Amino acid sequence: MKKLICLLLSFCLSLSLCACTEKAPQKKDEEEFRIVTSFYPVYVTTLNLVEGAEGVSMVNLIDPDIGCLHNYQLTPDDIKKMTGADLFIASGMGMESFVGKTSMGIPRLETLECGEDVPNIIGDEDEIQNSHYWMDIENTINQCEKIKRTLIRLDPINSAVYEKNAAEYTEKLNLLLAEAKARAEGFGDGSVTVYHDSLEYFTKELGIGYVTIPSDADLDEYFAVPGAAQFSHLLVQKSLFDSDAVREICKVTGCTPVSIDTLTSGAEDGNDKDAYINAVRHNLDVIEQVLG
Repeated sequence: MKKLICLLLSFCLSLSLCACTEKAPQKKDEEEFRIVTSFYPVYVTTLNLVEGAEGVSMVNLIDPDIGCLHNYQLTPDDIKKMTGADLFIASGMGMESFVGKTSMGIPRLETLECGEDVPNIIGDEDEIQNSHYWMDIENTINQCEKIKRTLIRLDPINSAVYEKNAAEYTEKLNLLLAEAKARAEGFGDGSVTVYHDSLEYFTKELGIGYVTIPSDADLDEYFAVPGAAQFSHLLVQKSLFDSDAVREICKVTGCTPVSIDTLTSGAEDGNDKDAYINAVRHNLDVIEQVLG
């Protein structure tokens, strides 16, 4: 009996030693902290925050050429991207109509809506929202802070990286805001005409006069907007620049269309950390040209 027990102990010990000498298992995908962003403006901010974070993967949900997501419907491929992710970062404020429906039903997926408490520029009492709040630089600074806090809470092992990256990006945005306000002071009392409401937060933040032409307006509605037809340039976001409506308005009125960048689209090549800063500076250049 004693011999049998000794043999069993010897066998167990040999198994234990063999197990110790085996190669340690590779880190599995499910051990990664996986992030999905909804579309380009949120993607750019998050890209700045996660650089250098270990064990973190990030993917953008929507093709950047699609632009705004007001009426976007999730596809099976979108669901695949979100399945198994830890955090879905949405712009919010009504931009993604599907948030709170399908995305919330995916197991263990937490959703952050960055624009949840942003004041609606149209008026808090209005049901319709202008959800392009990120064009206000201070709103983007606040967006950065919200994302940072959520990342630290869900992935504390990289908290130092998130803190450092957020501080550096916030400093860049504060410098951009100071530059934008200084340049806007030189625009005087002039006003710009903008096709679509996507630049309203930007112009209001910098004190630039503007007239908004709704993107679904016909020519009669265009001329009905006070002061609209007297301007020589029409500011149009990239995704609408080649639309039939813009061509018709410019043909009849003689306005020159000028492209502005609302950051709803761009290249996802990992090198676009400064895409937001470049977009703001581009818009300042355009307004300077128009008002000059």
